[in-house]
Amino acid sequence: MKRALLSLVSLIMGATTGVAGDSVLRAGGAKANITPDSPVFIAGYGQNRISTGVHDPIWARCMVLEIGGSRIAFVSLDLIGLFWDDVEVIRKGAASPSLPAENIIVSCTHNHEGPDTMGLWGPEIGVSGVDSRYKLLTREKAVECVKEAEASLVPAKLRVAQTTVEGVSRNGRDKDVLDPVLVAIKAEDDQGQCIGTLVNFANHPEALGSGNALISADWPNYLYATVEENLGGICVLLNGALGGMVTPDVSSHSFEETERVGATTGLKAVECVQDSPIMPCANLTHLSTTVDIPVANENFLAMRKAGVITRTFHAGKVRTELHVIRFGEVEMATIPGEALPKVGLAIKSYMAAQYRILVGLANDELGYIIPKEDFDPTKYEESMSVGPKAAPMIQAKLKSLLAGGKAGGMRVGILTLILLSVLVAGGGSAAGLLLRRHT
Repeated sequence: MKRALLSLVSLIMGATTGVAGDSVLRAGGAKANITPDSPVFIAGYGQNRISTGVHDPIWARCMVLEIGGSRIAFVSLDLIGLFWDDVEVIRKGAASPSLPAENIIVSCTHNHEGPDTMGLWGPEIGVSGVDSRYKLLTREKAVECVKEAEASLVPAKLRVAQTTVEGVSRNGRDKDVLDPVLVAIKAEDDQGQCIGTLVNFANHPEALGSGNALISADWPNYLYATVEENLGGICVLLNGALGGMVTPDVSSHSFEETERVGATTGLKAVECVQDSPIMPCANLTHLSTTVDIPVANENFLAMRKAGVITRTFHAGKVRTELHVIRFGEVEMATIPGEALPKVGLAIKSYMAAQYRILVGLANDELGYIIPKEDFDPTKYEESMSVGPKAAPMIQAKLKSLLAGGKAGGMRVGILTLILLSVLVAGGGSAAGLLLRRHT
Protein backbone atom coordinates (compact mmCIF):
# COMPACT_ATOMS: atom_id res chain seq x y z
CA MET A 1 0.00 0.00 0.00
CA LYS A 2 2.75 2.43 0.96
CA ARG A 3 4.60 1.69 -2.28
CA ALA A 4 1.44 2.40 -4.27
CA LEU A 5 0.90 5.67 -2.44
CA LEU A 6 4.50 6.70 -3.04
CA SER A 7 3.99 6.08 -6.73
CA LEU A 8 0.80 8.15 -6.65
CA VAL A 9 2.55 11.04 -4.91
CA SER A 10 5.34 10.93 -7.51
CA LEU A 11 2.81 10.90 -10.33
CA ILE A 12 0.94 13.89 -8.92
CA MET A 13 4.12 15.84 -8.26
CA GLY A 14 5.12 15.22 -11.87
CA ALA A 15 1.73 16.46 -13.04
CA THR A 16 2.10 19.68 -11.09
CA THR A 17 5.04 20.69 -13.22
CA GLY A 18 3.53 19.43 -16.45
CA VAL A 19 6.55 17.25 -17.21
CA ALA A 20 6.14 13.90 -18.91
CA GLY A 21 8.65 11.41 -20.20
CA ASP A 22 7.21 10.51 -23.60
CA SER A 23 9.46 12.10 -26.25
CA VAL A 24 6.90 12.02 -29.10
CA LEU A 25 5.98 15.51 -30.32
CA ARG A 26 2.78 16.24 -32.23
CA ALA A 27 1.26 19.44 -33.57
CA GLY A 28 -1.98 20.59 -35.12
CA GLY A 29 -3.28 23.88 -36.47
CA ALA A 30 -6.59 25.44 -37.47
CA LYS A 31 -8.31 28.75 -38.07
CA ALA A 32 -11.93 29.88 -37.89
CA ASN A 33 -13.45 32.97 -39.49
CA ILE A 34 -14.84 35.41 -36.90
CA THR A 35 -15.69 38.25 -39.28
CA PRO A 36 -18.99 39.94 -38.27
CA ASP A 37 -21.79 39.63 -40.83
CA SER A 38 -23.42 42.94 -39.95
CA PRO A 39 -22.25 46.44 -38.90
CA VAL A 40 -20.57 46.63 -35.49
CA PHE A 41 -18.93 49.26 -33.32
CA ILE A 42 -15.21 49.17 -34.09
CA ALA A 43 -12.89 48.99 -31.10
CA GLY A 44 -10.09 51.45 -30.46
CA TYR A 45 -9.76 55.21 -30.71
CA GLY A 46 -13.12 56.89 -30.01
CA GLN A 47 -16.83 56.20 -29.78
CA ASN A 48 -19.41 55.57 -32.52
CA ARG A 49 -17.05 54.20 -35.17
CA ILE A 50 -19.39 51.88 -37.03
CA SER A 51 -18.14 49.40 -39.63
CA THR A 52 -19.31 49.95 -43.20
CA GLY A 53 -17.94 46.77 -44.73
CA VAL A 54 -15.13 44.20 -44.69
CA HIS A 55 -11.70 44.67 -46.24
CA ASP A 56 -10.26 41.33 -45.09
CA PRO A 57 -11.53 38.62 -42.73
CA ILE A 58 -10.60 38.41 -39.07
CA TRP A 59 -9.79 35.07 -37.50
CA ALA A 60 -9.38 32.82 -34.51
CA ARG A 61 -6.13 30.93 -35.14
CA CYS A 62 -4.77 28.06 -33.08
CA MET A 63 -1.80 25.76 -32.75
CA VAL A 64 -1.88 22.79 -30.40
CA LEU A 65 1.36 21.16 -29.30
CA GLU A 66 1.70 17.79 -27.62
CA ILE A 67 5.12 17.37 -26.05
CA GLY A 68 6.01 14.43 -23.86
CA GLY A 69 2.35 13.48 -23.61
CA SER A 70 1.23 16.93 -22.37
CA ARG A 71 -0.87 19.20 -24.58
CA ILE A 72 -1.07 22.96 -24.74
CA ALA A 73 -3.05 25.19 -27.10
CA PHE A 74 -2.28 28.71 -28.27
CA VAL A 75 -5.33 30.41 -29.74
CA SER A 76 -5.13 34.00 -30.98
CA LEU A 77 -8.04 36.17 -32.08
CA ASP A 78 -7.96 39.29 -34.25
CA LEU A 79 -9.77 41.27 -31.55
CA ILE A 80 -9.09 44.23 -29.27
CA GLY A 81 -9.12 41.95 -26.23
CA LEU A 82 -11.18 39.57 -24.11
CA PHE A 83 -11.79 39.70 -20.38
CA TRP A 84 -10.95 36.68 -18.23
CA ASP A 85 -14.65 35.82 -17.85
CA ASP A 86 -15.01 35.42 -21.63
CA VAL A 87 -11.76 33.47 -21.85
CA GLU A 88 -12.98 31.00 -19.22
CA VAL A 89 -16.11 30.28 -21.29
CA ILE A 90 -13.97 29.55 -24.38
CA ARG A 91 -11.53 27.36 -22.49
CA LYS A 92 -14.23 25.29 -20.81
CA GLY A 93 -15.94 24.74 -24.15
CA ALA A 94 -12.72 23.82 -25.93
CA ALA A 95 -11.23 21.57 -23.25
CA SER A 96 -10.97 17.82 -23.72
CA PRO A 97 -9.78 14.90 -21.58
CA SER A 98 -6.31 15.38 -23.09
CA LEU A 99 -6.35 19.19 -23.15
CA PRO A 100 -7.31 20.71 -19.77
CA ALA A 101 -8.91 24.16 -19.82
CA GLU A 102 -5.94 25.68 -17.99
CA ASN A 103 -3.66 24.49 -20.81
CA ILE A 104 -5.48 26.66 -23.35
CA ILE A 105 -3.86 30.08 -23.74
CA VAL A 106 -6.33 32.53 -25.31
CA SER A 107 -4.76 35.76 -26.53
CA CYS A 108 -5.82 38.65 -28.75
CA THR A 109 -3.79 40.61 -31.26
CA HIS A 110 -5.31 43.88 -29.93
CA ASN A 111 -6.80 44.71 -33.31
CA HIS A 112 -8.09 48.30 -33.63
CA GLU A 113 -10.07 47.52 -36.79
CA GLY A 114 -12.38 44.85 -35.39
CA PRO A 115 -15.50 44.70 -33.21
CA ASP A 116 -15.75 46.10 -29.69
CA THR A 117 -15.56 43.04 -27.44
CA MET A 118 -14.97 44.89 -24.17
CA GLY A 119 -17.70 47.56 -24.05
CA LEU A 120 -15.51 50.66 -24.21
CA TRP A 121 -16.22 51.83 -27.76
CA GLY A 122 -20.00 52.07 -28.12
CA PRO A 123 -22.11 54.91 -29.50
CA GLU A 124 -21.07 57.22 -26.67
CA ILE A 125 -19.03 57.17 -23.48
CA GLY A 126 -20.80 55.06 -20.89
CA VAL A 127 -22.67 52.89 -23.42
CA SER A 128 -21.29 49.49 -24.36
CA GLY A 129 -20.48 48.70 -27.97
CA VAL A 130 -20.54 44.91 -27.50
CA ASP A 131 -22.88 43.03 -29.84
CA SER A 132 -24.15 40.05 -27.81
CA ARG A 133 -24.80 37.99 -30.95
CA TYR A 134 -21.28 38.58 -32.18
CA LYS A 135 -19.86 37.78 -28.74
CA LEU A 136 -21.58 34.39 -28.88
CA LEU A 137 -20.25 33.78 -32.39
CA THR A 138 -16.71 34.57 -31.27
CA ARG A 139 -16.93 32.09 -28.41
CA GLU A 140 -18.33 29.35 -30.64
CA LYS A 141 -15.73 29.86 -33.36
CA ALA A 142 -12.84 29.99 -30.91
CA VAL A 143 -13.97 26.70 -29.38
CA GLU A 144 -14.36 25.19 -32.85
CA CYS A 145 -10.87 26.36 -33.78
CA VAL A 146 -9.18 24.76 -30.75
CA LYS A 147 -11.07 21.49 -31.21
CA GLU A 148 -10.18 21.33 -34.91
CA ALA A 149 -6.51 22.01 -34.16
CA GLU A 150 -6.43 19.29 -31.51
CA ALA A 151 -8.18 16.82 -33.82
CA SER A 152 -5.54 17.45 -36.49
CA LEU A 153 -2.54 16.50 -34.32
CA VAL A 154 0.17 14.60 -36.21
CA PRO A 155 3.79 13.69 -35.43
CA ALA A 156 5.87 16.82 -35.83
CA LYS A 157 9.21 18.54 -35.42
CA LEU A 158 9.84 22.12 -34.36
CA ARG A 159 12.14 24.70 -35.89
CA VAL A 160 12.73 27.84 -33.80
CA ALA A 161 14.58 31.01 -34.66
CA GLN A 162 14.65 34.70 -33.86
CA THR A 163 15.55 37.93 -35.60
CA THR A 164 15.02 41.66 -35.24
CA VAL A 165 12.55 43.65 -37.31
CA GLU A 166 13.39 47.28 -38.03
CA GLY A 167 11.34 50.03 -39.63
CA VAL A 168 7.89 48.70 -38.76
CA SER A 169 7.32 49.89 -35.17
CA ARG A 170 8.13 52.76 -32.85
CA ASN A 171 7.43 53.68 -29.25
CA GLY A 172 5.28 56.81 -29.18
CA ARG A 173 5.69 57.26 -25.43
CA ASP A 174 9.38 56.53 -24.94
CA LYS A 175 11.22 56.39 -28.26
CA ASP A 176 14.36 54.91 -26.74
CA VAL A 177 12.67 51.76 -25.36
CA LEU A 178 11.62 49.14 -27.89
CA ASP A 179 11.85 45.37 -28.22
CA PRO A 180 12.37 44.61 -31.94
CA VAL A 181 12.93 40.85 -31.44
CA LEU A 182 10.71 38.45 -33.37
CA VAL A 183 10.60 34.76 -32.44
CA ALA A 184 9.14 32.21 -34.85
CA ILE A 185 8.27 28.56 -34.07
CA LYS A 186 7.53 26.40 -37.10
CA ALA A 187 5.90 22.99 -36.70
CA GLU A 188 6.27 20.59 -39.61
CA ASP A 189 5.15 17.01 -40.20
CA ASP A 190 7.26 13.96 -41.04
CA GLN A 191 7.24 14.92 -44.73
CA GLY A 192 8.56 18.38 -43.98
CA GLN A 193 5.22 20.08 -44.68
CA CYS A 194 4.41 23.06 -42.46
CA ILE A 195 1.59 22.55 -39.98
CA GLY A 196 1.76 26.02 -38.54
CA THR A 197 4.01 28.87 -37.44
CA LEU A 198 3.77 30.80 -34.19
CA VAL A 199 5.10 34.35 -34.53
CA ASN A 200 5.80 36.46 -31.46
CA PHE A 201 6.33 40.17 -32.10
CA ALA A 202 5.18 43.36 -30.39
CA ASN A 203 3.27 45.96 -32.40
CA HIS A 204 -0.21 47.50 -32.13
CA PRO A 205 -2.48 46.47 -35.04
CA GLU A 206 -3.48 50.06 -35.73
CA ALA A 207 -1.64 50.93 -38.94
CA LEU A 208 -4.97 51.84 -40.59
CA GLY A 209 -5.74 54.50 -37.99
CA SER A 210 -9.02 55.89 -36.73
CA GLY A 211 -10.33 56.92 -40.15
CA ASN A 212 -10.86 53.37 -41.35
CA ALA A 213 -14.38 51.93 -41.18
CA LEU A 214 -13.72 48.56 -42.82
CA ILE A 215 -13.30 45.42 -40.74
CA SER A 216 -9.69 44.24 -41.07
CA ALA A 217 -7.03 42.36 -39.14
CA ASP A 218 -4.79 45.38 -39.86
CA TRP A 219 -1.10 44.55 -40.46
CA PRO A 220 -1.40 40.94 -39.17
CA ASN A 221 -3.54 40.21 -42.25
CA TYR A 222 -0.43 40.64 -44.39
CA LEU A 223 1.74 38.81 -41.87
CA TYR A 224 -0.55 35.77 -42.15
CA ALA A 225 -0.61 35.91 -45.94
CA THR A 226 3.17 36.24 -46.24
CA VAL A 227 4.02 33.45 -43.82
CA GLU A 228 1.40 31.05 -45.16
CA GLU A 229 2.30 31.71 -48.80
CA ASN A 230 5.98 31.04 -48.16
CA LEU A 231 5.83 28.29 -45.54
CA GLY A 232 2.31 26.84 -45.77
CA GLY A 233 0.21 25.83 -42.78
CA ILE A 234 -1.44 28.22 -40.34
CA CYS A 235 0.21 31.40 -39.04
CA VAL A 236 -0.64 32.37 -35.46
CA LEU A 237 0.40 35.77 -34.07
CA LEU A 238 1.19 36.05 -30.37
CA ASN A 239 1.57 39.77 -29.81
CA GLY A 240 4.12 40.91 -27.26
CA ALA A 241 4.79 43.92 -25.02
CA LEU A 242 3.03 46.43 -27.28
CA GLY A 243 2.09 49.01 -24.67
CA GLY A 244 3.60 52.41 -24.36
CA MET A 245 2.64 53.02 -27.36
CA VAL A 246 4.39 50.51 -29.59
CA THR A 247 2.67 51.47 -32.81
CA PRO A 248 3.30 50.87 -36.53
CA ASP A 249 5.93 53.19 -37.96
CA VAL A 250 3.99 54.33 -41.03
CA SER A 251 4.08 57.35 -43.30
CA SER A 252 0.29 57.25 -43.72
CA HIS A 253 -2.67 55.32 -42.38
CA SER A 254 -3.23 53.49 -45.65
CA PHE A 255 -3.65 49.90 -46.73
CA GLU A 256 -0.39 50.21 -48.66
CA GLU A 257 1.57 51.11 -45.52
CA THR A 258 -0.33 48.52 -43.51
CA GLU A 259 0.69 45.89 -46.07
CA ARG A 260 4.32 47.03 -45.86
CA VAL A 261 4.39 46.59 -42.10
CA GLY A 262 2.73 43.15 -42.18
CA ALA A 263 4.64 41.80 -45.17
CA THR A 264 7.98 43.03 -43.84
CA THR A 265 7.31 41.37 -40.48
CA GLY A 266 6.17 38.19 -42.22
CA LEU A 267 9.22 37.98 -44.48
CA LYS A 268 11.53 38.38 -41.50
CA ALA A 269 9.73 35.48 -39.79
CA VAL A 270 10.02 33.31 -42.90
CA GLU A 271 13.68 34.11 -43.49
CA CYS A 272 14.75 33.35 -39.95
CA VAL A 273 12.84 30.10 -39.38
CA GLN A 274 12.53 28.31 -42.70
CA ASP A 275 16.02 26.74 -42.65
CA SER A 276 16.68 26.80 -38.92
CA PRO A 277 17.71 23.47 -37.34
CA ILE A 278 15.23 21.10 -35.73
CA MET A 279 14.96 21.83 -32.01
CA PRO A 280 15.25 18.81 -29.69
CA CYS A 281 12.18 18.84 -27.48
CA ALA A 282 11.24 16.03 -25.10
CA ASN A 283 9.29 17.66 -22.28
CA LEU A 284 6.80 20.44 -21.60
CA THR A 285 6.76 22.37 -18.32
CA HIS A 286 3.76 24.53 -17.51
CA LEU A 287 3.31 26.60 -14.34
CA SER A 288 0.52 29.06 -13.59
CA THR A 289 -0.73 31.29 -10.82
CA THR A 290 -3.40 33.89 -10.13
CA VAL A 291 -2.98 37.43 -8.86
CA ASP A 292 -5.54 39.86 -7.39
CA ILE A 293 -4.79 43.40 -8.57
CA PRO A 294 -6.39 46.50 -6.99
CA VAL A 295 -8.33 48.65 -9.47
CA ALA A 296 -7.32 52.27 -8.92
CA ASN A 297 -8.93 53.52 -12.12
CA GLU A 298 -12.15 55.24 -11.03
CA ASN A 299 -13.51 55.24 -14.58
CA PHE A 300 -13.16 51.47 -14.81
CA LEU A 301 -14.93 51.08 -11.47
CA ALA A 302 -17.75 53.37 -12.58
CA MET A 303 -18.16 51.56 -15.90
CA ARG A 304 -18.28 48.24 -14.10
CA LYS A 305 -20.95 49.56 -11.77
CA ALA A 306 -22.94 50.85 -14.73
CA GLY A 307 -22.66 47.51 -16.52
CA VAL A 308 -20.62 48.89 -19.42
CA ILE A 309 -17.77 46.59 -18.44
CA THR A 310 -19.09 43.12 -17.60
CA ARG A 311 -15.87 41.68 -16.22
CA THR A 312 -16.02 40.32 -12.68
CA PHE A 313 -14.54 42.52 -9.95
CA HIS A 314 -13.94 41.30 -6.39
CA ALA A 315 -14.08 44.05 -3.73
CA GLY A 316 -12.34 46.55 -5.97
CA LYS A 317 -9.84 44.03 -7.34
CA VAL A 318 -9.52 41.98 -10.49
CA ARG A 319 -8.32 38.42 -10.38
CA THR A 320 -6.26 37.38 -13.37
CA GLU A 321 -3.73 34.68 -14.21
CA LEU A 322 -0.15 34.25 -15.37
CA HIS A 323 1.57 31.33 -17.07
CA VAL A 324 5.12 30.15 -17.67
CA ILE A 325 5.67 27.53 -20.38
CA ARG A 326 8.94 25.82 -21.27
CA PHE A 327 9.82 23.36 -24.02
CA GLY A 328 13.14 22.75 -25.73
CA GLU A 329 15.03 26.03 -25.90
CA VAL A 330 11.83 28.10 -25.61
CA GLU A 331 10.60 29.92 -22.52
CA MET A 332 7.27 31.76 -22.51
CA ALA A 333 5.47 33.99 -20.05
CA THR A 334 1.94 35.32 -20.44
CA ILE A 335 0.81 38.74 -19.35
CA PRO A 336 -2.87 39.80 -19.08
CA GLY A 337 -2.76 43.09 -20.97
CA GLU A 338 -0.58 45.58 -22.79
CA ALA A 339 2.79 45.63 -21.09
CA LEU A 340 5.04 48.57 -21.81
CA PRO A 341 8.35 47.47 -23.39
CA LYS A 342 10.20 48.25 -20.17
CA VAL A 343 8.02 45.70 -18.34
CA GLY A 344 8.32 43.18 -21.14
CA LEU A 345 12.10 43.44 -21.29
CA ALA A 346 12.31 43.05 -17.52
CA ILE A 347 10.26 39.85 -17.64
CA LYS A 348 12.40 38.49 -20.47
CA SER A 349 15.48 39.21 -18.35
CA TYR A 350 14.14 36.73 -15.76
CA MET A 351 14.24 33.98 -18.39
CA ALA A 352 17.19 31.71 -19.12
CA ALA A 353 16.26 30.05 -22.43
CA GLN A 354 17.70 31.01 -25.80
CA TYR A 355 14.27 31.92 -27.18
CA ARG A 356 12.24 34.16 -24.89
CA ILE A 357 8.60 34.90 -25.59
CA LEU A 358 6.19 37.25 -23.84
CA VAL A 359 2.56 36.67 -24.85
CA GLY A 360 0.56 39.85 -24.34
CA LEU A 361 -3.20 40.16 -23.83
CA ALA A 362 -3.16 36.52 -22.74
CA ASN A 363 -6.29 35.18 -21.03
CA ASP A 364 -7.33 38.73 -20.09
CA GLU A 365 -7.08 42.42 -21.01
CA LEU A 366 -6.34 44.76 -18.11
CA GLY A 367 -5.20 47.64 -20.30
CA TYR A 368 -1.73 49.14 -20.06
CA ILE A 369 0.71 47.56 -17.62
CA ILE A 370 3.02 50.42 -16.71
CA PRO A 371 6.19 50.43 -14.57
CA LYS A 372 5.30 51.88 -11.19
CA GLU A 373 8.13 54.41 -11.36
CA ASP A 374 6.84 55.69 -14.70
CA PHE A 375 3.16 55.86 -13.76
CA ASP A 376 1.89 59.38 -14.53
CA PRO A 377 -1.88 59.94 -14.08
CA THR A 378 -1.81 62.80 -16.59
CA LYS A 379 -0.87 60.50 -19.51
CA TYR A 380 -3.21 58.59 -21.82
CA GLU A 381 -1.92 55.10 -21.08
CA GLU A 382 -2.62 55.56 -17.36
CA SER A 383 -6.27 56.37 -18.14
CA MET A 384 -6.50 52.92 -19.74
CA SER A 385 -4.76 51.01 -16.95
CA VAL A 386 -6.18 49.34 -13.84
CA GLY A 387 -3.56 51.14 -11.78
CA PRO A 388 0.09 51.48 -10.69
CA LYS A 389 0.21 48.20 -8.76
CA ALA A 390 -0.43 46.01 -11.80
CA ALA A 391 3.11 45.95 -13.19
CA PRO A 392 5.05 45.29 -9.96
CA MET A 393 2.60 42.60 -8.83
CA ILE A 394 2.67 40.83 -12.19
CA GLN A 395 6.45 41.07 -12.47
CA ALA A 396 6.96 39.67 -8.98
CA LYS A 397 4.68 36.70 -9.64
CA LEU A 398 6.28 35.92 -12.99
CA LYS A 399 9.77 36.27 -11.57
CA SER A 400 8.86 33.65 -8.96
CA LEU A 401 7.40 31.28 -11.55
CA LEU A 402 10.34 31.73 -13.90
CA ALA A 403 12.74 31.03 -11.04
CA GLY A 404 10.96 27.72 -10.54
CA GLY A 405 8.75 28.96 -7.70
CA LYS A 406 5.95 26.64 -6.70
CA ALA A 407 3.23 29.26 -6.30
CA GLY A 408 0.42 28.54 -8.69
CA GLY A 409 2.28 25.81 -10.49
CA MET A 410 0.21 23.18 -8.76
CA ARG A 411 -2.41 21.27 -10.70
CA VAL A 412 -3.39 19.55 -7.45
CA GLY A 413 -4.25 21.32 -4.19
CA ILE A 414 -1.59 21.48 -1.51
CA LEU A 415 -4.00 19.82 0.95
CA THR A 416 -4.15 16.75 -1.30
CA LEU A 417 -0.37 16.46 -1.25
CA ILE A 418 -0.28 16.85 2.54
CA LEU A 419 -2.89 14.13 2.96
CA LEU A 420 -1.03 11.76 0.67
CA SER A 421 2.23 12.46 2.50
CA VAL A 422 0.56 11.72 5.85
CA LEU A 423 -0.88 8.49 4.48
CA VAL A 424 2.52 7.43 3.16
CA ALA A 425 4.00 8.09 6.59
CA GLY A 426 1.35 5.86 8.12
CA GLY A 427 -0.79 8.58 9.66
CA GLY A 428 -4.19 7.42 8.38
CA SER A 429 -6.10 8.82 11.39
CA ALA A 430 -4.42 12.19 11.14
CA ALA A 431 -5.21 12.32 7.43
CA GLY A 432 -8.84 11.58 8.14
CA LEU A 433 -8.99 14.38 10.70
CA LEU A 434 -7.44 16.83 8.25
CA LEU A 435 -9.90 15.80 5.58
CA ARG A 436 -12.91 16.28 7.85
CA ARG A 437 -11.71 19.78 8.82
CA HIS A 438 -11.46 20.89 5.20
CA THR A 439 -14.62 19.42 3.69
